[in-house]
Amino acid sequence: MIRFLMEAGPLIWPIILLALVIGLLVLWNILCLLARWRGPAARRRHSVDAVLFWGGVAAVLGFLGQWIGIHKLSRAIADQGIVSPQAVAYGISESLLTPVAGMAVLVAAAFLWFFLRLGLWAED
Repeated sequence: MIRFLMEAGPLIWPIILLALVIGLLVLWNILCLLARWRGPAARRRHSVDAVLFWGGVAAVLGFLGQWIGIHKLSRAIADQGIVSPQAVAYGISESLLTPVAGMAVLVAAAFLWFFLRLGLWAED
């Protein structure tokens, strides 16, 4: 796990933070659903929609991290001149770590958003 975090680059940390924010939003909404809290409906819907929004931000950060990784790879190739295909393949595989993490957060957020929306719909 530590190796993954070190190789994924600096944008993995905001993605992890967004995953935690999404988790807290989901827990808060589940508690509100279980307690049958009758607060302002618009506020609850915005809170549920924020789960999907922050998941999308995590995915965008993941792709930004990949572009940064590919840029670093191209600079390293340009500086070295001739490089082995294994080094290029390793660099490309390393650049794919942040988009995978960002997309995983987005997929989880989308499923959680869907089920929270079902809970809001059932409550109405």
